[in-house]
Amino acid sequence: MTPHLETERLCLTVLTARDAPLLWRYVNDNRQHLAQWEPRRDEHYYTLEACQDRLFTSYQHWLRGEALPLVALDRQRGQMVASCNASQIVRGVFQACYLGYSVDAAHQGQGLMREAVGACVDYLFIQMRLHRIMANYLPHNQRSAHLLAALGFQQEGVAKSYLKIDGRWQDHVLTALTNPEPV
Repeated sequence: MTPHLETERLCLTVLTARDAPLLWRYVNDNRQHLAQWEPRRDEHYYTLEACQDRLFTSYQHWLRGEALPLVALDRQRGQMVASCNASQIVRGVFQACYLGYSVDAAHQGQGLMREAVGACVDYLFIQMRLHRIMANYLPHNQRSAHLLAALGFQQEGVAKSYLKIDGRWQDHVLTALTNPEPV
């Protein structure tokens, strides 16, 4: 069953291809804001067709248990204000995933990312019964550093030249959070 998580100010869910206009607006409204934190994107990435394709693919990953591609919508469900994605879910002896997230530029500094990521972490630990969540951030991204620390993520090191972000290979701070309950 597709998750529908309610927080004080947000509705978190997995979008389908028919919801592409929500994603299209989000990526286009935040094109400059998110560029410094993401890989370089070609023009096709910002089209409605590409948004439909990405949502179709991410929904298939959700159905196979490989990802939890949550988006945070406002309470009226008319605007996407953030994303919170658990990817590369591995079962077996690892029971872990990677966590990525972003927030609309107009909604920064309001605590919405903490609300969304907190709900996502709870779902991953309680409903999906994962043991470990890994989240990595650029060393100069103090908002991410504070967010992850506030949620209990522990720094585990620094990976040199880890991901190609904004057109260049950049170091990342590695953090993780383990489930306090045995799974």
